[in-house]
Amino acid sequence: MEMKKLIYRIKRSIWIYPVVYTVFAVIMAVAVIIVDARIFFNLSPYIPDLFTTSTDLAKTVLTIIASAFITIMTFTFSTTMLVLTMYSSQFSPRVVENFLTQKSTMKTFGIFVSGFMYSIISLLFIRDVLSDYRILAGTFGVFYIVVGLINFILYINNVGKYIQASNIIDRLYDKARRDIEGYRKEVEAYETYDREAIDNIEVKIRIKSPLSGYIQEVDYNRLFEIAKEKRILLIFDKLPGQFVTDEDTVAKIYYDRNSSLDDNLKDQIGEAIDIGERRTEIQDFSFSIQKLVEVALKALSPGINDPNTAIQCIRDLGLLLRELASLKVGYILVRDEEEENLSALYRESYDLDMILSDTFNQIIHYGQGDIYVMLAVIKAHRHILERADSRSRQFIMEHIGYLRNILMKKPYESLDQKMIDKELEEIRLRYKDE
Repeated sequence: MEMKKLIYRIKRSIWIYPVVYTVFAVIMAVAVIIVDARIFFNLSPYIPDLFTTSTDLAKTVLTIIASAFITIMTFTFSTTMLVLTMYSSQFSPRVVENFLTQKSTMKTFGIFVSGFMYSIISLLFIRDVLSDYRILAGTFGVFYIVVGLINFILYINNVGKYIQASNIIDRLYDKARRDIEGYRKEVEAYETYDREAIDNIEVKIRIKSPLSGYIQEVDYNRLFEIAKEKRILLIFDKLPGQFVTDEDTVAKIYYDRNSSLDDNLKDQIGEAIDIGERRTEIQDFSFSIQKLVEVALKALSPGINDPNTAIQCIRDLGLLLRELASLKVGYILVRDEEEENLSALYRESYDLDMILSDTFNQIIHYGQGDIYVMLAVIKAHRHILERADSRSRQFIMEHIGYLRNILMKKPYESLDQKMIDKELEEIRLRYKDE
């Protein structure tokens, strides 16, 4: 778990590409210096004169390149800060990380920093002793600045795309859709049991959270291995993304006389849970959904007042939750067929009822003054109903009833009320016999 956490942090770090590219630039500079100084061997007979320059010309070129790289790097840094400020103020502070962790953004920074380092190191080691030689340092610098300019153009193009609200929403939607699809495949591979059946199991040991914070990742494979090794029934009733304190129960254990318990059991379970100060998207697709909700809420705020962006978010939210509507609610049973029932792991699944509340309640509260926003919310519920099973349909209809009660209290104009009644009546007629 610790190694996976370290690898994830490295991948999400904004410094990884600048560091890697800078190391590469230093190695390349040293290699070019060795070739130019003829320290170990002389390759000049094999290098075309087209690719070599005098030392004076190389110094001039490298000086210009170093100045160009530091100027472009300053401009890029300023542009990035401006984009981050805009992301935070107009969309959501949680969306800032999505821009920073884009590979294209960090690669651009890496090329600019490494190009500057190459130029400075090459200038440092061009000595008077090389004045009689034709060297490669300036030529490599020209190649580097060409690559840098191409990446600078791509960076400007990417920034132009990233600051558009529709593109931000599409990227958040695609990320959430991929995560939900992975969760669906994982859940459908196992049996699901009702919550009531699990609640009736006699609990003999309760495991508390090792830390206070957000559950970032759970190693379910490790928990299942512990259940098999100890011959216990392990019930893990927390989900990635939930906030827990060190006094909260995260797991429950049932055992019998054939179980093999030891003093390290609590520590072993705690090591399988990664808890941090903030939520991540490693196993928590609901965090991606929350980002879409926050973009919608920001669009509905008086300072922004962009209901069309909110409507686009609501449509995407309806499509995302539709993929969850057919999944059973309860606990997912993980066990080997040849193993006895006691050596098993029950892990809690996502509750559609809770997700519906977290997704739409705030949007309804802040957007009920806009008739078209409310129509989009009703249509989103209708889309979710399209793939819902009988139990999920019951939850969704309860939320539609909640929405209807709120809308009945608003003094809409007759034409607005007519549009609302039409959408609600369409849902009622379509699902009245189901």
